Amino acid sequence: MAERADEAGYSLLEVAVCVALLIVGSVLALALLPSVARASQAEMMRGAATEVARNAIERARAAAAYYPPAAVADPAARAATTSDHAWVLASSAAYTAAARVKRSLCGTAAATSEVSMRVTMTYDAPSDTLTVGVSYPPNPCNTAAQAAISLSAQLAPAGYAPQTRLPAAIADPALQ
Repeated sequence: MAERADEAGYSLLEVAVCVALLIVGSVLALALLPSVARASQAEMMRGAATEVARNAIERARAAAAYYPPAAVADPAARAATTSDHAWVLASSAAYTAAARVKRSLCGTAAATSEVSMRVTMTYDAPSDTLTVGVSYPPNPCNTAAQAAISLSAQLAPAGYAPQTRLPAAIADPALQ
């Protein structure tokens, strides 16, 4: 049996419906791109802030390794013992760090961007614990809105052998 010529192929209506569905799907996908980029940017900033805090803790751990043995055994004496060192464990300290991001942010043409982050550190001598807090902008284009992470680490007293892994805790208020 032979097919009729008008029944072969796709009708103009079917092609128009397929094109319309493709256009709607493309528009929806493009509408999601800015929110995906913002989420990616926020995660990138959180990662940079975590690295800044980890860097501060590692610098303190490295400095603690060079204390005189008597000062390592007595955490309360560390501040006085290290007052002439470049890295001093004080009861509290604050400074501004910059994270260099290898990406142009906020529509700039620069290949890298620097984002300022506020770092606060507190050292509790009796427990020999250093806590580092970093305030960072999840959206570097809007520095008024700040988020914060907090890392806490116990410094190595004389009783621990070199290369001993000590506990570190990461607390993100946004996840709690």
